[in-house]
Amino acid sequence: MAATIEPVSPRELECRKICVERFVFAILYSVAIQFVLLTVFLLLVNFSLFAPVAWVLGTFRLLCSLSTWLAAMPLVSAVIVYGVCLAKAFLADGRYCPTRFQLIYRSIVQKSALLVVNCVVGFLTAWLYTRFLRDDYRVLFLPASENGQFVLNEKYLFLLLGGTFAGVYYFVRSKPERSAVNFPVIQQPRYQQIRAHLYSTVYRSLFTSFAPALVYASFFFTFSCVYFRHKLASTFSGVSLAEESTLASFYAILSDVRLLLYCWILFSQILSSMNLMQDLFHICLTEYRAFPVEKSSLADDREVTLVEALANTQLPIIQQLAALDLFNIAEDSNPTRRSRLYALSIPGGHPYNWRLLSGECIRLIRDYSAELSRSIEGAPQAVGSAIRPEITRLRPTASMDAEKILSKQYNESFGIRSLSTNALPTESTSTPQPDIICKAIDRRLDSLRTSLKNIPGIFYLFGEPKTAKTCHLLSNNSQQIIYISQALASLAARSINEDQFGVVQNDLPLIIRTLVQLKQTIDKVGSIQLDVKKIDRNYAALKAATRRSLYRIAGAFADYLNDIVLEPGDVKALHGFVHYREA
Repeated sequence: MAATIEPVSPRELECRKICVERFVFAILYSVAIQFVLLTVFLLLVNFSLFAPVAWVLGTFRLLCSLSTWLAAMPLVSAVIVYGVCLAKAFLADGRYCPTRFQLIYRSIVQKSALLVVNCVVGFLTAWLYTRFLRDDYRVLFLPASENGQFVLNEKYLFLLLGGTFAGVYYFVRSKPERSAVNFPVIQQPRYQQIRAHLYSTVYRSLFTSFAPALVYASFFFTFSCVYFRHKLASTFSGVSLAEESTLASFYAILSDVRLLLYCWILFSQILSSMNLMQDLFHICLTEYRAFPVEKSSLADDREVTLVEALANTQLPIIQQLAALDLFNIAEDSNPTRRSRLYALSIPGGHPYNWRLLSGECIRLIRDYSAELSRSIEGAPQAVGSAIRPEITRLRPTASMDAEKILSKQYNESFGIRSLSTNALPTESTSTPQPDIICKAIDRRLDSLRTSLKNIPGIFYLFGEPKTAKTCHLLSNNSQQIIYISQALASLAARSINEDQFGVVQNDLPLIIRTLVQLKQTIDKVGSIQLDVKKIDRNYAALKAATRRSLYRIAGAFADYLNDIVLEPGDVKALHGFVHYREA
């Protein structure tokens, strides 16, 4: 029986359309960046101090020729494929993998595709750029002086393999968080961000590409010395080596200053291209988008409202964009969009918009707080953290021993059997009980698991670190919780002056309780060891945002706390914020 395909809702299609549009723009900008970098390369390699006008005009004439555009088509195609791979990486749902083996298993296909595409982009970039160099650097075979034979041009081979090595180097050096969408603190226009990243990346790559170029030179010498030179020359008939000695060939490459300069520029261009493509995807994906607070009367089912975008778990990018939009609504000086949240429905007069929005925000914060609380169970405590009261033990004293003796004598005189002593066996103790057998089996299994974990490499691949889930939650989901918690507190605080119907008052105790629970959970996270600097920054940002939210509510409702029905624990937690004692 054929499997049925579940239909996709119109709202889900609209969310995917938003992502696809941003990916298309990022890919188009990446293609345009390739021609910008090609222009920079041509200006560098054709530099002429004595004929500047001819230098500039000749460069742009070469760039605008049809042959250049045709030669650039393979590289453009590879860049488009690379953009599609990056889009799939950014669209990943970010599910938690408890072990490194599961993480490798889930990402091995994607990582392999990225590695291949990186190699292809680097190779095609080197192939395209070498077409504009002299014959000594752009053809694979050079004619020999006698017998009409050809010699292998190792300089051209050096540049081609250099481009491939640059792609592999970027893949190895790229960090996993580069595929995570991190929204900037200050939103800037798209073109301003692209211009700033273009200048800084090209300039920085001139310095960062020097070391990998030297590493590649040593790699090329080792690889060609062992196998590559003679094998490649023997593949083609009538082709010989210009230098039979590998040492002499390598010395000829190192003594060619122009070749090393070309290799250095080529490395900088390829690394700039890769970094700029990543930056362009970040810029396009994090661009601000305003979602409608409520559906208009003439809207169709494809319109995605703010609450629907917040509830979209299939596309985390849409959820983060909605959280950013909610934060901007709460902090905007113009109360027009906020007034729609406080408004009543017509007809009916119900706070429909506010109930949906506050319910979704509270659900997201509570779910995150519950997951974060479960993730720190059994985690090692940080150095200097307070000792938990439940693990403290009392030292026995003489008075305690005297009380035990008196209690035992009293029980024996009245025939009362102590519950702490073992009961008299009713059956023969020599017969093994099922519970004893199960406990013995469990002990054997625990010892076996412990011994397996002690084998080098087993725990690294198949073991779950105690703080791995906590680091995952702080790294992937903390940013949207920061936006949502601050927006919820700001909307509650502004409701004093802007909420004409009092729609926030009924939900205010629940909002305070949710933020207090989040603050208590974050305080517990601070007592465990988090040795990753980036995770520490995310934790500090989340902690500051939560306290800022509680200070916002405490400052706005300090005179009305007695009128709000709060739990005793919430009142005690807010006491420090009302008197500005929480640091």
